[in-house]
Formats: sequence, structure tokens, C-alpha cells
Amino acid sequence: MKRALAAALLLGLAGAAVWLLLTRSVAPIARVEPQRDADLFAAWRMGAAKDDVTAIAAYLEKEGVAGVLPIADILRSDARWRTCKGAQPFAVPPRHLWPAMVPTLRYIRDELVPVTGPVRVVSGYRDPVANGCFKGAKASRHLRFAALDLTPVAPLSRDDLIARLCPLHARTGARFDVGLGIYAITRFHIDTAGYRRWGADYHAMSSPCPTNPSLRSPPA
Repeated sequence: MKRALAAALLLGLAGAAVWLLLTRSVAPIARVEPQRDADLFAAWRMGAAKDDVTAIAAYLEKEGVAGVLPIADILRSDARWRTCKGAQPFAVPPRHLWPAMVPTLRYIRDELVPVTGPVRVVSGYRDPVANGCFKGAKASRHLRFAALDLTPVAPLSRDDLIARLCPLHARTGARFDVGLGIYAITRFHIDTAGYRRWGADYHAMSSPCPTNPSLRSPPA
């Protein structure tokens, strides 16, 4: 009898252990992960936005800037879109705004990338709803489709990035009407809608670049 009870107890303990291992191994698999942005863009561009995405891609191709950055990056609202109620991951701006992105892409290709290396977009065109949610300036150049917030692909330190961006802006900013904003870590802003620079608080005085009294601090 004692042997039978001991055997039953051992079987019960073994069963409990197996059940515990199975439930622990299955739980992570059952957890639903957010859909990747690449998958979201692929589905979005084949849906209601298909004609608009095709049209803007053709426009950028005609202007010679189609290969500077992926179209998904250019049309990205902001990498933080999931944190904003009502914000969408991508948007095609109104057609009358499309020309504003052309000089910005040319500057990124011809002047920026040779200095920083390849970059990826973390914020592109923002409609008014997205811009408000992301605390953008009321006259943000993102609203005009003239601006991109970027981060380098290479693992640069913030100090290294500043050491590359500031001399570049001093050398080429006035000639190309470049706005340069350098934010936390290695996120920075580029547009070609006015020569200026600013830092984390959107004011010229907070820019990590050497002070230039001729520069004002306009909307990012």
C-alpha cells in the first residue's frame, strides 16, 4: 500500500511539473506582437492608398530623388505613432506639397550622407493630427512635407554625430537653406525651408553647435 501511494504521489508531481513546463513554454508564443512597420506599409500601400503611393513614387522618380530613401520612410508619420490616439503610421501629403521634399532629399543625398553615412527616417510627413500628438510646432516643416527626422544607421555616439553635423551645417546650411535640429541621443532634424538650428528645447541657444547670432530658432 505504501509503495502504491508513493508511486501515485510521484506520478502526480511529475504531471504537475510537465504541466508547468508546457504552460510556461506556450505563454510567450501566444503573446501577440505588434505588426512590423514594413508589413503595415506593404498592406497600406496595396489598399486605399495604392494610387497615391504610386503617384508620389513616380513624382520622386521624375525629380531624380526616388532612390535617396525608401518611400516607406519618406511617408512615415513618426516612429512613435502607436503612442498617439488617432495617429497613423503612414500618410501621403497633398500633391501641392510634394515639391518641398525634393531639395531636402537632394541635400541628404549630396551633402549629409557623405558626412554621416546612411540614415533612416524616424519622422516624415505629419498631418495636423499627428503633428499635434507628437508635440510638433504649429508651423512645423513636417506639416509642409519639407522635413525629415533622422538617425544614423552606423552606431555613432552623440558627440561624434554633433562633430559631423555642426561643421556641415556651418559650411552648407546657408547655401541650401537648411534647418538643423539636434535632439536627444542621435535623433536629428533636416529640412530645406530656412537656414536655422536648434536643440532639444527647439531654441537656437540649446543647439550643441557653436553659437551664431545670425541664426534664429524657428519651428521645427
